[in-house]
Amino acid sequence: MSTVGANFVSTQFLANSLVAPVMQAQSSLTTAMTEESTGQYADLGLQLGDQSGYELSLKEQVGQLQTLTSGNSLVSTNLSTAQNALSAIQSSAQTTLNDLVAWTPSANSGASLQNMGQSALQSLIALANTTSGDQYVFGGINSAVAPMADHYSTPASAAKTAIDQAFRTTFGVLPSDPGAANISASAMQSFLSGPFPALFQGASWSADWSSASSVNTSAEIAPGQTVTTSTNANQPGFQQLAQAYAMLSEFGGSELSGDAQQAVATAASSLVSQGLNSMVNVQAELGSTQSAVTNTNSSMSSQLTILQGQLGNLDTVNTTATAAQITSLTNQIQMAYELTSRLQQLNLAQYLPVP
Repeated sequence: MSTVGANFVSTQFLANSLVAPVMQAQSSLTTAMTEESTGQYADLGLQLGDQSGYELSLKEQVGQLQTLTSGNSLVSTNLSTAQNALSAIQSSAQTTLNDLVAWTPSANSGASLQNMGQSALQSLIALANTTSGDQYVFGGINSAVAPMADHYSTPASAAKTAIDQAFRTTFGVLPSDPGAANISASAMQSFLSGPFPALFQGASWSADWSSASSVNTSAEIAPGQTVTTSTNANQPGFQQLAQAYAMLSEFGGSELSGDAQQAVATAASSLVSQGLNSMVNVQAELGSTQSAVTNTNSSMSSQLTILQGQLGNLDTVNTTATAAQITSLTNQIQMAYELTSRLQQLNLAQYLPVP
């Protein structure tokens, strides 16, 4: 009994003495292996101590800059889409202006005025309704709705109906009536500079032509820097071009005399020139925003590089040191297991003198 008791007490004591160090080493090994795989300290609070608040502040700054950069990507796409559409609008307007300069009144020449007006107006409406993603780029803050109504819809659009009513109110006939041939050039000029422009302004424009908001979208493109990020179809350029194209489309192929149609072509030419200048101004405004976004992105990219470097210095582990630690801990645990195995094989009786 004394031999068994001595063997049990001494072997158990020696073996148990290694349990705590082994468990601690295993815990440290698990932590080291996690840090090696993630590249980050497993317990930043323990590692950084009183620098934890600073590390959290850096992460918040990085998150903000990344969010703004991501948002700026969408802003840039929308601005680029709008710029491309404006360029196409200007190209169409320039083509129409060139055709008007070359146009002269002759037999059936009114039909060519009508055709160029219809083609240009359809193009203007389609381009004004350009989308980027699921947003209309010329809708202002009302970007979920198509900005310009279809002038050539069936039944007749509100804009078409309003033009016919204004013409009839002024002259007593419709443009398609034979009696329209008696309208003088001066009377037509008065109509085109008086009642007709009112159909493309203010409440009439909003009711019959445009669903766009005159309030443009805006966005924060950098910390503390907010800019206007869109334009809208209520800008003068859209109204001027729509007015020019509509008068060509509605009165070009009508019963008007050659002199009256010349008055239409002259008025339209002036409006197209004004519309071109207005569109150039709109493009310049959007271009200014594009430059601001590009500059802030460049600045934020530099800031992100610096902040992420500071974060790396705080919470990124030294992979070489971690790998060495893993090797050391593994060896320690293996040695502890080996010692435990040997201790369990010891028998104190083997070392007592034979009686």
